[in-house]
Amino acid sequence: MTIYCFSSTGNSLHAARTIAQAFDGTVKPITHEATTTDDDMVGLIFPAFFWGAPTIVAEFAKNLRITNAAAYVFSIVVSGGSAHGAENALCLKPAYAAELKTVNNYLPMYEVNDEDDVHANAQTQLQQIIADLKAKKTQRGKPYTPVNRVVRRMMPGPASDAKFTVTGCNACGLCAKVCPVGNISATAGGPAFAHRCEHCLACMHACPAAAIDYGKSAGKTRYIHPEIKLAGLLKFREEQ
Repeated sequence: MTIYCFSSTGNSLHAARTIAQAFDGTVKPITHEATTTDDDMVGLIFPAFFWGAPTIVAEFAKNLRITNAAAYVFSIVVSGGSAHGAENALCLKPAYAAELKTVNNYLPMYEVNDEDDVHANAQTQLQQIIADLKAKKTQRGKPYTPVNRVVRRMMPGPASDAKFTVTGCNACGLCAKVCPVGNISATAGGPAFAHRCEHCLACMHACPAAAIDYGKSAGKTRYIHPEIKLAGLLKFREEQ
Protein backbone atom coordinates (compact mmCIF):
# COMPACT_ATOMS: atom_id res chain seq x y z
CA MET A 1 0.00 0.00 0.00
CA THR A 2 1.09 3.52 -0.82
CA ILE A 3 -0.78 6.50 0.59
CA TYR A 4 -0.23 9.98 -0.79
CA CYS A 5 -1.05 12.63 1.78
CA PHE A 6 -1.48 16.39 2.06
CA SER A 7 -1.64 17.69 5.62
CA SER A 8 -1.45 21.14 7.15
CA THR A 9 -2.06 20.54 10.87
CA GLY A 10 -1.49 16.79 11.09
CA ASN A 11 -5.05 15.43 10.98
CA SER A 12 -4.65 13.92 7.51
CA LEU A 13 -1.11 12.75 8.27
CA HIS A 14 -2.27 10.97 11.42
CA ALA A 15 -5.04 9.24 9.46
CA ALA A 16 -2.64 8.24 6.70
CA ARG A 17 -0.08 6.80 9.11
CA THR A 18 -2.73 4.91 11.11
CA ILE A 19 -4.08 3.28 7.95
CA ALA A 20 -0.64 2.59 6.49
CA GLN A 21 0.50 0.93 9.72
CA ALA A 22 -2.39 -1.53 9.51
CA PHE A 23 -1.16 -2.64 6.07
CA ASP A 24 2.60 -2.22 6.53
CA GLY A 25 2.26 0.51 3.92
CA THR A 26 4.07 3.73 3.09
CA VAL A 27 2.96 7.36 3.41
CA LYS A 28 4.36 9.86 0.93
CA PRO A 29 3.73 13.61 0.68
CA ILE A 30 1.65 15.00 -2.16
CA THR A 31 3.81 17.30 -4.28
CA HIS A 32 3.74 19.11 -7.60
CA GLU A 33 5.73 16.31 -9.24
CA ALA A 34 4.12 13.78 -11.59
CA THR A 35 4.12 10.38 -9.91
CA THR A 36 3.92 6.78 -11.11
CA THR A 37 3.08 3.78 -8.91
CA ASP A 38 2.50 0.09 -9.53
CA ASP A 39 1.32 -0.68 -5.99
CA ASP A 40 -1.73 -2.91 -5.51
CA MET A 41 -3.37 -0.48 -3.07
CA VAL A 42 -3.16 3.27 -3.63
CA GLY A 43 -4.76 5.92 -1.44
CA LEU A 44 -5.06 9.69 -1.31
CA ILE A 45 -5.76 11.34 2.03
CA PHE A 46 -6.31 15.07 2.25
CA PRO A 47 -8.34 17.78 4.02
CA ALA A 48 -11.55 19.25 2.62
CA PHE A 49 -11.18 22.88 1.62
CA PHE A 50 -14.51 24.63 1.02
CA TRP A 51 -16.23 21.36 0.06
CA GLY A 52 -13.45 20.46 -2.36
CA ALA A 53 -9.83 19.35 -2.55
CA PRO A 54 -6.72 21.53 -2.17
CA THR A 55 -5.45 22.63 -5.58
CA ILE A 56 -2.18 20.73 -5.20
CA VAL A 57 -4.13 17.53 -4.43
CA ALA A 58 -6.38 17.89 -7.47
CA GLU A 59 -3.35 18.48 -9.71
CA PHE A 60 -1.46 15.55 -8.17
CA ALA A 61 -4.40 13.21 -8.78
CA LYS A 62 -4.64 14.38 -12.38
CA ASN A 63 -0.97 13.56 -12.96
CA LEU A 64 -0.85 10.35 -10.90
CA ARG A 65 -0.19 7.33 -13.11
CA ILE A 66 -1.25 3.98 -11.64
CA THR A 67 0.24 1.25 -13.81
CA ASN A 68 -1.29 -1.68 -11.91
CA ALA A 69 -4.64 -2.25 -13.62
CA ALA A 70 -5.85 -4.30 -10.64
CA ALA A 71 -4.96 -1.64 -8.06
CA TYR A 72 -7.52 -0.92 -5.35
CA VAL A 73 -7.74 2.88 -5.19
CA PHE A 74 -9.23 4.78 -2.26
CA SER A 75 -9.80 8.40 -1.29
CA ILE A 76 -10.24 9.66 2.28
CA VAL A 77 -11.16 13.30 2.92
CA VAL A 78 -10.58 14.72 6.40
CA SER A 79 -12.96 17.40 7.63
CA GLY A 80 -13.86 19.24 10.80
CA GLY A 81 -17.47 19.52 9.70
CA SER A 82 -18.99 17.92 6.64
CA ALA A 83 -16.96 17.50 3.48
CA HIS A 84 -20.12 17.31 1.36
CA GLY A 85 -18.65 14.86 -1.13
CA ALA A 86 -15.13 16.29 -1.33
CA GLU A 87 -13.84 12.70 -1.24
CA ASN A 88 -14.99 12.54 -4.87
CA ALA A 89 -13.55 15.90 -5.91
CA LEU A 90 -10.62 14.30 -7.74
CA CYS A 91 -10.43 13.05 -11.32
CA LEU A 92 -9.68 9.56 -9.95
CA LYS A 93 -12.56 7.14 -9.64
CA PRO A 94 -11.74 5.39 -6.36
CA ALA A 95 -13.24 2.04 -5.50
CA TYR A 96 -13.65 3.32 -1.97
CA ALA A 97 -14.32 6.92 -0.91
CA ALA A 98 -15.01 8.08 2.62
CA GLU A 99 -15.01 11.07 4.92
CA LEU A 100 -13.20 11.20 8.27
CA LYS A 101 -14.59 13.76 10.69
CA THR A 102 -12.05 15.17 13.11
CA VAL A 103 -10.98 18.46 14.73
CA ASN A 104 -12.22 21.64 13.07
CA ASN A 105 -9.38 24.14 12.89
CA TYR A 106 -10.35 26.71 10.23
CA LEU A 107 -9.65 29.69 12.48
CA PRO A 108 -10.99 32.48 10.22
CA MET A 109 -14.48 31.11 10.89
CA TYR A 110 -14.39 28.71 13.85
CA GLU A 111 -12.84 27.96 17.21
CA VAL A 112 -10.74 24.78 17.48
CA ASN A 113 -12.81 21.93 18.96
CA ASP A 114 -9.78 19.95 20.13
CA GLU A 115 -11.59 17.70 22.58
CA ASP A 116 -10.99 14.13 23.70
CA ASP A 117 -14.30 12.85 22.31
CA VAL A 118 -13.55 14.32 18.87
CA HIS A 119 -10.26 12.39 18.72
CA ALA A 120 -11.91 9.25 20.10
CA ASN A 121 -14.66 9.40 17.48
CA ALA A 122 -12.07 9.95 14.75
CA GLN A 123 -10.18 6.87 15.93
CA THR A 124 -13.37 4.80 15.82
CA GLN A 125 -14.01 5.98 12.27
CA LEU A 126 -10.45 5.11 11.30
CA GLN A 127 -10.84 1.56 12.56
CA GLN A 128 -13.98 1.16 10.45
CA ILE A 129 -12.18 2.55 7.40
CA ILE A 130 -9.31 0.10 7.98
CA ALA A 131 -11.78 -2.80 8.20
CA ASP A 132 -13.43 -1.65 4.96
CA LEU A 133 -10.09 -1.38 3.19
CA LYS A 134 -9.00 -4.84 4.37
CA ALA A 135 -12.24 -6.21 2.90
CA LYS A 136 -11.62 -4.14 -0.25
CA LYS A 137 -15.10 -2.80 0.10
CA THR A 138 -16.63 -0.76 -2.70
CA GLN A 139 -18.04 2.53 -1.44
CA ARG A 140 -18.66 5.54 -3.62
CA GLY A 141 -19.14 8.14 -0.88
CA LYS A 142 -21.20 11.27 -1.32
CA PRO A 143 -21.46 12.77 -4.81
CA TYR A 144 -19.44 15.81 -5.83
CA THR A 145 -22.05 18.15 -7.27
CA PRO A 146 -22.28 21.56 -8.98
CA VAL A 147 -23.02 23.02 -5.54
CA ASN A 148 -19.59 21.81 -4.38
CA ARG A 149 -17.98 23.63 -7.29
CA VAL A 150 -19.80 26.86 -6.40
CA VAL A 151 -18.68 26.67 -2.76
CA ARG A 152 -15.12 25.72 -3.78
CA ARG A 153 -14.89 28.87 -5.90
CA MET A 154 -15.58 30.91 -2.75
CA MET A 155 -12.31 29.73 -1.24
CA PRO A 156 -9.57 32.37 -0.96
CA GLY A 157 -7.11 31.95 -3.84
CA PRO A 158 -3.31 31.80 -4.17
CA ALA A 159 -2.92 35.52 -3.49
CA SER A 160 -4.99 35.36 -0.29
CA ASP A 161 -1.74 35.41 1.65
CA ALA A 162 -1.61 39.15 0.93
CA LYS A 163 -4.42 39.47 3.48
CA PHE A 164 -2.50 37.76 6.27
CA THR A 165 -1.57 40.09 9.09
CA VAL A 166 1.68 39.53 10.98
CA THR A 167 2.04 41.01 14.46
CA GLY A 168 4.68 40.17 17.05
CA CYS A 169 6.76 37.92 14.77
CA ASN A 170 10.09 36.80 16.29
CA ALA A 171 11.52 35.77 12.88
CA CYS A 172 11.99 32.13 13.95
CA GLY A 173 11.29 30.88 10.41
CA LEU A 174 9.02 27.98 11.40
CA CYS A 175 6.28 29.22 9.09
CA ALA A 176 8.58 28.78 6.08
CA LYS A 177 9.60 25.29 7.20
CA VAL A 178 6.06 24.05 7.81
CA CYS A 179 4.45 25.41 4.63
CA PRO A 180 3.62 22.34 2.49
CA VAL A 181 3.97 24.21 -0.82
CA GLY A 182 7.06 26.34 -0.19
CA ASN A 183 5.06 29.57 -0.33
CA ILE A 184 6.92 31.32 2.50
CA SER A 185 10.43 32.70 2.80
CA ALA A 186 11.78 33.59 6.22
CA THR A 187 13.26 37.07 6.46
CA ALA A 188 14.56 39.19 9.32
CA GLY A 189 11.33 41.15 9.14
CA GLY A 190 9.08 38.10 9.22
CA PRO A 191 7.44 35.85 6.60
CA ALA A 192 7.48 36.83 2.92
CA PHE A 193 4.62 35.24 0.98
CA ALA A 194 4.97 34.23 -2.68
CA HIS A 195 1.23 34.33 -3.54
CA ARG A 196 0.89 30.65 -4.40
CA CYS A 197 -0.89 29.94 -1.14
CA GLU A 198 -3.08 26.85 -0.65
CA HIS A 199 -4.83 28.61 2.27
CA CYS A 200 -4.12 25.58 4.46
CA LEU A 201 -3.12 27.83 7.39
CA ALA A 202 -0.28 25.57 8.51
CA CYS A 203 1.83 28.68 9.08
CA MET A 204 -0.83 30.18 11.34
CA HIS A 205 -1.13 27.07 13.51
CA ALA A 206 2.62 26.39 13.72
CA CYS A 207 3.70 29.91 14.68
CA PRO A 208 4.85 29.82 18.33
CA ALA A 209 4.03 33.52 18.73
CA ALA A 210 0.57 33.21 17.12
CA ALA A 211 1.76 36.13 15.01
CA ILE A 212 -0.03 35.22 11.76
CA ASP A 213 -3.73 35.96 11.40
CA TYR A 214 -6.38 35.95 8.72
CA GLY A 215 -9.96 37.10 9.03
CA LYS A 216 -11.30 36.43 12.53
CA SER A 217 -8.46 34.18 13.73
CA ALA A 218 -6.88 36.62 16.21
CA GLY A 219 -6.82 35.36 19.78
CA LYS A 220 -7.99 31.84 18.93
CA THR A 221 -6.22 28.69 20.07
CA ARG A 222 -3.85 27.20 17.50
CA TYR A 223 -3.81 23.48 16.78
CA ILE A 224 -1.54 20.66 15.62
CA HIS A 225 -2.58 17.03 15.96
CA PRO A 226 -1.37 15.86 19.39
CA GLU A 227 0.13 12.61 18.07
CA ILE A 228 1.89 14.28 15.14
CA LYS A 229 3.18 17.42 16.82
CA LEU A 230 5.11 20.16 15.06
CA ALA A 231 8.24 17.98 14.88
CA GLY A 232 6.31 15.33 12.98
CA LEU A 233 4.96 17.85 10.49
CA LEU A 234 8.42 19.30 9.92
CA LYS A 235 9.90 15.85 9.35
CA PHE A 236 7.15 15.07 6.84
CA ARG A 237 7.93 18.32 5.02
CA GLU A 238 11.57 17.26 4.72
CA GLU A 239 10.43 14.21 2.74
CA GLN A 240 9.01 16.42 -0.01
